[in-house]
Amino acid sequence: MNFHGIPQSVYIKSFEWPGERLPYPEADVKGDTYPMTWAADGEIYASAGDPGWGESVSGLDVEKFTGGPTDYRITKYNDMNDYTGWGGAGAKPSGMICVDGMLYLAFQNFLGCGRPVQSVKSQTGSDAHIVCCDPKWNAWKPSFKAITEPMFPGSRFGGPAFVNFGKDNENARDGYVYAVSGDQWDNGSNVRLGRVPKERICDRGYWEFVSAFDKNGFPAWNRSLDEAIPILSIHRFVGLPEMVYVRKLNRYLFLTWRLHEDFSPTDGTDLLILEAPEPWGPFSLVYFEEYWEGKEFNPYCPRVPLKWIEENTAGSAAAADGVTGYMQFSGSWSDGGKGYYRSNVRRFRVGV
Repeated sequence: MNFHGIPQSVYIKSFEWPGERLPYPEADVKGDTYPMTWAADGEIYASAGDPGWGESVSGLDVEKFTGGPTDYRITKYNDMNDYTGWGGAGAKPSGMICVDGMLYLAFQNFLGCGRPVQSVKSQTGSDAHIVCCDPKWNAWKPSFKAITEPMFPGSRFGGPAFVNFGKDNENARDGYVYAVSGDQWDNGSNVRLGRVPKERICDRGYWEFVSAFDKNGFPAWNRSLDEAIPILSIHRFVGLPEMVYVRKLNRYLFLTWRLHEDFSPTDGTDLLILEAPEPWGPFSLVYFEEYWEGKEFNPYCPRVPLKWIEENTAGSAAAADGVTGYMQFSGSWSDGGKGYYRSNVRRFRVGV
C-alpha cells in the first residue's frame, strides 16, 4: 500500500487491536489532548486541555496517570489556574517530556485564537511556549504572567510535541531533546522537526530546525524558524502529532489523525501511524484506519505511553516478532455516551 506517496513499511509487518477500547471509568474526569511523559519518579505525567474538573475547567492542567493501562487513576498534579480560555482562545497543551528529573510542558495558543493556515474552520495551533518544573517543588517556571511573548510565534512550530525516549528520556539518541510540530491543531499539512541541547530546552536561542537534506538524506540544522522545512507533508491530514522512540523496535513511531470535517466532533476521524529509523525519516506506513473507532465516537490525539509498552520475556516468540502496548487517546468533545471527552486506552500489537 502506498499512502499519499508514503510506502508501506518493510520492517513493521502488522498492526492490530487485540482488545477493545477502555474508557476512563470516572465520567466527570474530563479533558483532551493529553501529551504525556514517563518521569524519573516512575509516574506518567500528562496535561489535559480544557479539563473541566477540579479547580480548572478551561485552559490546561497537569495530571498524573498512576497504575497500569487497565486500572490507572488520574489525579491532579497542578491546576495551572493562570492558564485559562476555552479551546483555541486559551493555552492548549501540545507536548510533555521529563529530562534529568525535570518536567517540561509545551503549550500553544499563548496569544489566543489565530487564523488557521490550511482551512477556515479548523482550530489554529500557533504561538507556542515551553515551561518547566521540578516535581519536588511543583512550581512551573516561568509563570504564565511572566511570559511576554511566545518562544515560537506563528504556526510553523505552533504545537511542539516532544519526542519521548523512555523513562526520564533514558534512551535518548544523543544530548539533544527533539520535538515535532504540525501547523494546525487539526487538519494541518506539514510537520517540522526541531532540537535543542537538553540543558537549554527553555532557551529559544538554542533551538534549531531541519532546514535541508543532503543527497544521503541527512538533515542540515538552522536556528532560524523561517528556514525550517517540513520533514513530512500530507495535505490536510496532520492533527496535533505524537512521536516516540520504541527501543524494542529500534524505530520511531509517528502518530497523527484528521477530522473528516474541519473541527467537527461528530463526523469521524482517521488514524495514521508511520515509522522511521530516524526522527527526520524516511517515513513508512504502519497502519491507516478510516473512521477510527467508528464514526460516532470521533477520537483524536493518539498517544503511546512508553511505560505501558509490555516487556516480553527475553527469548520469547513475542519478544522476537514485535511489541504490545496501549494507545491512549481523547474521546469526542461532543456530548455523548461512554468515553466521550475523556481519556481512553486500547491495547495494540505491532509485528516485525
